[in-house]
Amino acid sequence: MLTLFIALVTGFIIGTLSTSQWGYIWGTIFGLASMVAIQIVIGLIVRKKVNKINLNIQEIMTEAQKSINRKIQMFQRKPQGNPKLMQQQLEKEQNAHLRKVLEKIDEMRPLSKWQFLFARQINTMKMIYHYQLREFDQVDKLIPRALYFDGRAVAIKMARMYKKNQEGIDKVFEKKRKKLKGANATLLYALYSWILVKQDKLDEALKVLIEGKAKTSDETIARNWEMLVNNQPKHFSNAGLGDDWYSLYLEEPKVKAQRQRQSQSQRHPF
Repeated sequence: MLTLFIALVTGFIIGTLSTSQWGYIWGTIFGLASMVAIQIVIGLIVRKKVNKINLNIQEIMTEAQKSINRKIQMFQRKPQGNPKLMQQQLEKEQNAHLRKVLEKIDEMRPLSKWQFLFARQINTMKMIYHYQLREFDQVDKLIPRALYFDGRAVAIKMARMYKKNQEGIDKVFEKKRKKLKGANATLLYALYSWILVKQDKLDEALKVLIEGKAKTSDETIARNWEMLVNNQPKHFSNAGLGDDWYSLYLEEPKVKAQRQRQSQSQRHPF
């Protein structure tokens, strides 16, 4: 918004001065040209600073992934200690890196006054990272002030509405389903059909999956459609989406549950 204000003021001043020297037509041309030039220059400066911060964020996440992968490989080569404790340590390290990312995102906040809707973009990024940290109170505060051009952001909003038993999930889906396509829409269709199955609205879930199958060509969507067509809703599963699904924290991976049962049986064989 500040960029537009400066551009308008500059354009008015240059336009007025040019009009007094060369007439109305040239004054208008120079005024408009100066407005465009100011917006381009400020835009490039802001973009350069944003790109630098984004690069820092990528470096943080890359280093986190490398560090976690090294520890996993070490544990696999030489298993020592409690696997559950190891998992907790890895999650703690990942969360520490996510908090560093949130700090970097906050560095973008002063730049928001220079670009329209940039503050909402920042809120969207913070909402997604707070969700990864399971800081749902922060997520709920950011949801009304975020942008929803991305399928994951929409899915997070719908997931929170489902967990809080809020009405209007159908309206959110209807509003966004036409705008999202391909892989960006997969999680949206998977989540909404899952919610409908949980609500025992199988006919509506089937309609959603038919549309999702056509729009996304995703194997998990297609498989769930087959399950409902064959009247097997108990076999409905979004597990095929992997971390994209489980990172919504609506279900726990079945593999984890199986391992827990196995470890319990080992401790109590009789």
